[in-house]
Amino acid sequence: MCLDEGIVTAAQAVDHIVPHKGDYQLFWFGRLQSLCFAHHNSSKKQLEHKGYVNDIGLDGFPIDANHPFNRA
Repeated sequence: MCLDEGIVTAAQAVDHIVPHKGDYQLFWFGRLQSLCFAHHNSSKKQLEHKGYVNDIGLDGFPIDANHPFNRA
């Protein structure tokens, strides 16, 4: 997610790309990605709950194509 914003950051968290929701197989054998704490604890949660993130680009507009602003 940092690279999508043009930022290089050290990974601090391992994230399940597909939320496991208690599924043993997905927890242990699902695909993983490395994220910084900020994206793991904020953007990723927004994405899982709302389907888009509220991250704002340098131009002041939401960067996620699925954000309601960008769908209008």
